[in-house]
Amino acid sequence: MERRLSNLVVGCLAALATMLLVLGLSSSGARPGTELPGRATYLANGETGPYDPQPDHIWNRLHRHFFGRVSSDGRQFGVDELDPLLWYETKYLVSGPSHKQALKLLDEFLAKRAENLITDPLKHAVLQRDLWAIFDWLSLKEDHRPERQALQVKLARVIQSLALTADQIQLLPDNYAAAAGSESFPKQYQPERHEAAFLPPDLFQPKGPWIVIGDMRGRLPAPVHTASSPFNGRSTFLVLIRLPAGREATASYLKKLREFSRPWIVNPDKSVSSERLIPNPQLPQFPEGTQTALVRRMILIDREGNLRPTSLTESVQIRVYRAIPAGVEIEADVARRTQDVFEFTLNRRKLFDGVAGSLREILRDEKNFMLFRAHGIDWLEQPGDPERSRGVLLSQCADCHASPGIHSVLSYSERRFLSATTTPAAFAETTIADQEQLALSWKRRQFESGLLRGLWQTARP
Repeated sequence: MERRLSNLVVGCLAALATMLLVLGLSSSGARPGTELPGRATYLANGETGPYDPQPDHIWNRLHRHFFGRVSSDGRQFGVDELDPLLWYETKYLVSGPSHKQALKLLDEFLAKRAENLITDPLKHAVLQRDLWAIFDWLSLKEDHRPERQALQVKLARVIQSLALTADQIQLLPDNYAAAAGSESFPKQYQPERHEAAFLPPDLFQPKGPWIVIGDMRGRLPAPVHTASSPFNGRSTFLVLIRLPAGREATASYLKKLREFSRPWIVNPDKSVSSERLIPNPQLPQFPEGTQTALVRRMILIDREGNLRPTSLTESVQIRVYRAIPAGVEIEADVARRTQDVFEFTLNRRKLFDGVAGSLREILRDEKNFMLFRAHGIDWLEQPGDPERSRGVLLSQCADCHASPGIHSVLSYSERRFLSATTTPAAFAETTIADQEQLALSWKRRQFESGLLRGLWQTARP
């Protein structure tokens, strides 16, 4: 009954949103905004585009416009990023010349039936994924409503035109297996070279040393990642754990954690912390050398408008706990000294060319703008040097995961904030398929999903 009511609500919202969207298209024009990136800016250094050798191919121009950003001092960013550099306060794409150019490019794509210019299912999948991110970002904003609506109508049609069949999605490659099976990266953690990134080939091996964590109460394993911008439920997030002693030891630890009845206690000293619940110091702790992983996998929309999980890995984050300080809270700098953090992210060119499974290592000193759980300010639209707003990516992990050991695994510890209860997360081994279905179910219930479905239905002949 609850599921039927949820689907009914989403359907009603979709119909209402579609009606409002269509009626709103005649509203006032755009306000002046930031200038769109010039073509010459990207082509000066030999930039072509990921989809075709010809830089002026419509697919390349579409990608370059929606992902490419130019700062106030003329520097270019974003074209090769996994997620678009767009924030809540961003004016790019919804005002000024960039908005007009976006509409023009989408119209050109639709008029040319440009989905037929490239037949590679992998490229269809990635371009749909990228434009879907733009659609969802527009849904989160509240300003520039007529401009947002005009873009969403056209984006929905292009996203629909790029859709693959369910069978084609099923046949998309497993790029993680290709990357981990290549000779590009070490296959295991090296304590003597503890900053060397590695990709374990047995990460998803059935009955292997890694266990996919699920919550026996049917809750998402990484709810903040799933729901937060820039992800917005368009990916399946998998949380995995491996204790040094192997699979049986890992399963035994999860059982002990699951059976511990009081992971959080009522704060006895409000003068130290204003939190109502605090971690229980007696919570069973995993040992030094434990490894955890957060894997983000792509979700697509098939030709029937159904959400489908894929085997395409968008990013992998791995943490190795070299030491576990005592207590339940530590400073971020201590976490950085006791946890080794590694990250890999999908690169479109490598994916299309079949190079190392498409995964690119995030370097130790690599900087970028914060998107996940970031403030809404668009730093590229602020005056001055944008470098002041770029942080070292790998060091940012400790800002959220600064607690020692299991207390830093937010899939577990953040339950006290999400549910405001002492009921623990019931961690247990699960399957990738189960976690995919949880992610799809969550995304289907969101307003922007209903809006997109409504626009698809109105566009059908």
